[in-house]
Amino acid sequence: MASNAGVRSPYFYSISYAGGEYFKLNVTINGTLRYTLVKVASDEAHFDVSELIRDYIDITYNGSMPLDPADSASGYSADVSLGYQVWTNAQGTGGAASNGGFSFNAFDGYSYFEDQDDDYNLPSTAVLLTSKTIWLPENTAGTFYYTNSTVVTKYDISTSAEGDITVAGETVTINRFDCSKYDPVKVVFINRYGMPQELYFFGKTRKSADFTYDQYKSANITPGGVYSKYEHQYKKLNAKGKSKYVINTGFVSEDYNDSIEELLMSEQAWMHIDSTVRPINILSSSVAYRTSLNDQMVEYTLEVEQANDLISTMR
Repeated sequence: MASNAGVRSPYFYSISYAGGEYFKLNVTINGTLRYTLVKVASDEAHFDVSELIRDYIDITYNGSMPLDPADSASGYSADVSLGYQVWTNAQGTGGAASNGGFSFNAFDGYSYFEDQDDDYNLPSTAVLLTSKTIWLPENTAGTFYYTNSTVVTKYDISTSAEGDITVAGETVTINRFDCSKYDPVKVVFINRYGMPQELYFFGKTRKSADFTYDQYKSANITPGGVYSKYEHQYKKLNAKGKSKYVINTGFVSEDYNDSIEELLMSEQAWMHIDSTVRPINILSSSVAYRTSLNDQMVEYTLEVEQANDLISTMR
């Protein structure tokens, strides 16, 4: 079993013991026993613990990439220990076997259906990016993460780095984009490995807003039949607004395909714009993948929405 696991896909812990009929699994997360699961089965039992663990992964992003996502204090992961006991009858008496615990770091990563994984383990030594081509504005630093013997490490790209670099035995290509026409927009999202990933949109950005409200008819007439012509007869209630943006990658290589796919499937994303970090939701729900062979140039346009109301409604 692995030291780093992705729990956005199902993650099963299996217990096998000949003659076992009562299986108990203790799930300890971040040093505290959180769950005790029991199954009555014959010889073996399987527990899916992924959703239980995800409740304790609390990802936040404030504009800075975390130094160590494997540290549970960062919110990007959880420290998990699984221990079990087995009894030879369905009443939970006649103890037969026990195990003190199997420990691992859990991230909000996932596998694909075609991988046919019963559980998903992050690669032990690899760059934690599906696309190994990174596009950055000129004179701009960047960040990505990799594993080396399961240890998660942050890699800082210098402002002058360009071309091929070798990290964790893999080739990563750094491309630079001329941003003299439009100000680039940086999006940070949680990728398939559960890591924050930077993705730049170099084309034109358009901002708009959507507004919603309820309306009711007011009975503003006095018992004497008098009313004011300056008072609203139809009044607005619960008026709200959200900012929306249309962002464009500009013309990039088809290596962006994988990153766009993961961005659309990400449950958490943020955008750097107007010197502010804004939490966003991706409104675009479909995309036609582009290739240089079929489309000559590769460009993507996405619609995103700020993930909060313009008016503070937190209660």
